[in-house]
Amino acid sequence: MLSPRYFVTSLLISLWCSVVAGQQSFEMVARNLHTAISKGPTDLLSLKYPQIGMDEADGIQDALVQIELKSREIGGYKAGFTGSDAQKKWGVSDPVSAVLFADGEFRGSPVIDMAGYQKLFIEMEIGFVLAKEITQPIASLRDLMGYIQYVVPVIELPDLPFRSLKSLTAADLVAVNMASKNWLVGQPINTEMLAGQVRAKLYQDGELIDSGTVSSQSRLEALLWLVNERLKRGWPLQSGNTLITGVMGKINPAKQACYVADYGDLVQSISFEIVHFEKNKVNGVSCHAAQ
Repeated sequence: MLSPRYFVTSLLISLWCSVVAGQQSFEMVARNLHTAISKGPTDLLSLKYPQIGMDEADGIQDALVQIELKSREIGGYKAGFTGSDAQKKWGVSDPVSAVLFADGEFRGSPVIDMAGYQKLFIEMEIGFVLAKEITQPIASLRDLMGYIQYVVPVIELPDLPFRSLKSLTAADLVAVNMASKNWLVGQPINTEMLAGQVRAKLYQDGELIDSGTVSSQSRLEALLWLVNERLKRGWPLQSGNTLITGVMGKINPAKQACYVADYGDLVQSISFEIVHFEKNKVNGVSCHAAQ
């Protein structure tokens, strides 16, 4: 005879599945999550809902983004876990994606205040700016090239809104829109320069802390996946949108420092400074004065 505890556990699992089965319920979870994040660091969603899967996380993400879009606009999209090593680490079989908001874009050499973030990280990426709207799935890389206006080096600045990252899951990340916050865009590059290997190095106060090498083919394949995945989920792909295609190198915790990302053969570098005005812990010499 099955124990009462078994039936209670089964009931809870069934209740979770029914709760997240419909769009209205995704919206409920997203509203609660949005409210919690607005108040400061929050608990992992997977601690409250241990049975959450990737499909549920996608639904919660979509509902969370819709809340943000009441006062914001889409600036582009991001792909994550685009490499097999990352997918193995996070226990997923496919890449994931999220929305970039237009007001989160930085240009130039900004000074970034850590006080505006919970847990700020730094990623080197390659982005693609769309030349025109995409309304139908793209069948091949050759067809895809006709929609690309130019390539840009990108520094993504995700902000993880959780109290602890100890038990962080892929579903947690997807549900919070892959921690999308800000993204720093370099100068436009002709698509013809994106050939062979793309190399990038990240310097912190002049010291090399990260480097990454990816093939142009892998970036374009990630872009193709991202375009078709977003179309499948019903999201618009507009002229001028920036699509970034996964981290090159590591995901680096941000510190108060001067940063330079050197994109090598792309003849591009991106510089920025991270400070903490709230705690009055600004570097003694600013990045610009030190140059």
